[in-house]
Amino acid sequence: MAPLARLLAASFVGIDSSTLLSQKSVLAMSSPRTQEIGKNGNLSELCSLFGAEPINLLALKQDLNGIRGVYVQDALSEGDVILRMPLSSCLRDDKPPSWLRTVDEDDNEKNEYAVAVEGWVTRLTACLLEAQRQDKKSEGVQTWLDLLPTNLREILPIHWEADFSEGSGCSPLQVAVDSGYFARAGPIGDLLSCSKNSKLGLTRQNIEDALDLVQTRSCRAESSDGTPYMRVMVPIFDMINHKRNNNAEFSREGEDIVVRSTRDITADSEVFINYGQATSPAWKCLFSYGFVPLSKNIYEDDAAEIEVDGMGIEVGPTEIPFELVQHEAMKLGQYDPESEVEFSTEIGENILRQLDQAAKELETPLQFKEKDITIERSLAELRECNRRTILACAGGLREYIEGMSS
Repeated sequence: MAPLARLLAASFVGIDSSTLLSQKSVLAMSSPRTQEIGKNGNLSELCSLFGAEPINLLALKQDLNGIRGVYVQDALSEGDVILRMPLSSCLRDDKPPSWLRTVDEDDNEKNEYAVAVEGWVTRLTACLLEAQRQDKKSEGVQTWLDLLPTNLREILPIHWEADFSEGSGCSPLQVAVDSGYFARAGPIGDLLSCSKNSKLGLTRQNIEDALDLVQTRSCRAESSDGTPYMRVMVPIFDMINHKRNNNAEFSREGEDIVVRSTRDITADSEVFINYGQATSPAWKCLFSYGFVPLSKNIYEDDAAEIEVDGMGIEVGPTEIPFELVQHEAMKLGQYDPESEVEFSTEIGENILRQLDQAAKELETPLQFKEKDITIERSLAELRECNRRTILACAGGLREYIEGMSS
């Protein structure tokens, strides 16, 4: 959709973020080492077991909302190493288990679904399943596996009952859920079939749970020297939370995954990275990671869908899509296919009414036949994100119209 104009003043676009993860991580505290981390949060022993550095810097803590995250115990300067994890201690998609037949990168891309599941997902999921089902695990691997969340089925929309996704009022989320469900069939079938050659005794639920972990906790490891990228699951690193205004970033440096500070960080502060494009718009973040990135600010790449005469049209805080302008021009008899659409005050006021109405509708709580507090909270947060985006768009448009009249 081509934007008509940048309509918002700079004051409408935030420069900081305070992301509140909507879900608490539920852990399986089975091993003594995991229980010890659960009590004191110290990650030094786990770093040592994986050969990671620095050993005594990081701790696992919960904030006032009960959200688990990784914290630094000492002050850091910009560019300092927060975590250096050897690739040999990670799960890597380029080293799948022998029982998995070769899965080409395009194997699962040749479908008609809006959500494609690429070949690396199958390979990395196989690596995780192999690690989970091994009889003899190292103490480090066992502790890390115990620290992985066990509530992903509750928070990922792909597992919700249809009543919730269909009644979410967010058609892009509904399309992604429906498409993702069918797109997963290929990897699940491959893994079930190939695992028969192993002694893992995998079930469909084992595979789905592993797919959830790969979806929410893997990353793309890239380096600046042209080394081919890979997809990995990195112990400890995978517990770092998301924030738009992140204070750390990661990359591949030689045979390590390295997390560095992007600015000075005070002692006892939480480490944040930006999870990237999968977190915006808000429905993508909910679909991909199971939480809504609530923020005090509005960003230019935020988006929300409004319904206009039966059509779903996506608006942003700083843009009015051309198709919406054109639609309103046609309704007002101001459209000439032979000439460029001229944005008039009448068109702007019509769109403004649509935006105000859409924002008002999002204030009404959703009603479902079945009650689920976790899902209802996530959808309420998603609606609030969308409402804020629409209000920002309306505020900018209102200023623009006033400027036309002055």
